[in-house]
Amino acid sequence: MIAGAFAAVVVAAASPAMSGSANQPSPAPTSAMTLAQAVDFGLAHNSKVLNAAATFAQAGATLAAGRALTYPTAAGELQSQLLKSTSQGSFAPIGVTPSTTFSQNTAALTGTFQGANLVNIYQARADKQAYDQANDQLYLTREQSISDTETSFYTLVQDHQLTDVARENVNYNRVLMQIAEANFKAGKVAGLDRLRAQVSYTQALEQLASATADEEDQRENLAQLINAPMSQQFVLPDAPPEPPLPNLDQKVLDAVALANRPEVGIAQALLASSVISYYQVDAPNRPFVSLNGGWGNQVSPTNNAQFYNQCTTEGFPPSACGPPSPSHFYQISIVSQWTLPLLDWGTVHAGHASARRAIDADTQAFESAKQQALIDVDQAARRLLVDRENLRLATGNIAVARQAALISAVQYKVGLASQTDVNQAQQQYLTAARDLLAAQVAYVLGIVRLKLATGTLTEAV
Repeated sequence: MIAGAFAAVVVAAASPAMSGSANQPSPAPTSAMTLAQAVDFGLAHNSKVLNAAATFAQAGATLAAGRALTYPTAAGELQSQLLKSTSQGSFAPIGVTPSTTFSQNTAALTGTFQGANLVNIYQARADKQAYDQANDQLYLTREQSISDTETSFYTLVQDHQLTDVARENVNYNRVLMQIAEANFKAGKVAGLDRLRAQVSYTQALEQLASATADEEDQRENLAQLINAPMSQQFVLPDAPPEPPLPNLDQKVLDAVALANRPEVGIAQALLASSVISYYQVDAPNRPFVSLNGGWGNQVSPTNNAQFYNQCTTEGFPPSACGPPSPSHFYQISIVSQWTLPLLDWGTVHAGHASARRAIDADTQAFESAKQQALIDVDQAARRLLVDRENLRLATGNIAVARQAALISAVQYKVGLASQTDVNQAQQQYLTAARDLLAAQVAYVLGIVRLKLATGTLTEAV
């Protein structure tokens, strides 16, 4: 902690009789989440991620159905037919009386293939681009969810550390108030110093209450962000981590971003869909070939019974009048068709013009997406260097501010410094402590933003 060691030294040096311990926060429950667990929980329960996953699954089903139309299909067919009629039928005038019952059983294997059907082929390609777009959108939503969770988590870490700083500030001002009281009784300082010390202590209590409320608000915000119960607790580190500076080679980062950024992939898929739409305008006017075939056999119990009766009537023995063998059959058909519109009232021309406009717009959007990716990388890398330098300066500044506040407290105890000097030194220390926390969080989130800019945040989890 930033302020813990500082306050302990102040309490021990200034007032040995004082307990110097403030109420510590209760330990986190065993069910508290780490950052990695919070990220995983958010990915599994975030409504935007779930909606993107559902859209991706739907696009996959559409693609499977579209591709199936371009492949040969095979089907098995079982049919049982039974017809009964009391009518003598249309052959009654010529003395033929058909059977009032007719039955027939069929078993067949059929197959179809739509060859060179550009309507189905282009539609399947368009479905593939929609599938890729949904996949990139899911990837983008996951990256945004991870970024939001990590940002919220480290904001909670910062608020927790600010609460500790405020708590140590209360202890510090409590000690100064006791010193002011002792000095006043000893006649070393005027009553005004004692009043100022009391005001400073009261203000420190107010700041602690506000910091505690801010921390609790942020904890609930993080729980809501990942759709966890509002009472969810989190395992917080003692201080924001300081990972090593990543490789900031601009060419490498640009290449990674162009290859991984989902926004670039989405724009590319939209452009490819527009190109396919241009060719779909002419697809219905192109020739196609349809192949159909089938093989199977048919058995008619009605016909078998009629054959048996006729056979025995003509004097053949029943043993010779057995049922005929099943009737095997096959069928093959090849249909080719080419329809040329002679008068379409400008439909094809308008379709081409619209598709070309869409291609131009999506081309510009694709180039803009690539440039935006490069800009994001450039800004993230530059800002990360600034955050790293700010962290180095803030780390050095906190030590100086801490030492100045310690010296000022000791001088105040022996009457060499005024209450104003002590308050000024303490405020400088508090400012340095807050600046260090802000620099630590900014640096670790700067690395998160760089990974988000290169499209590699999901891979880092």
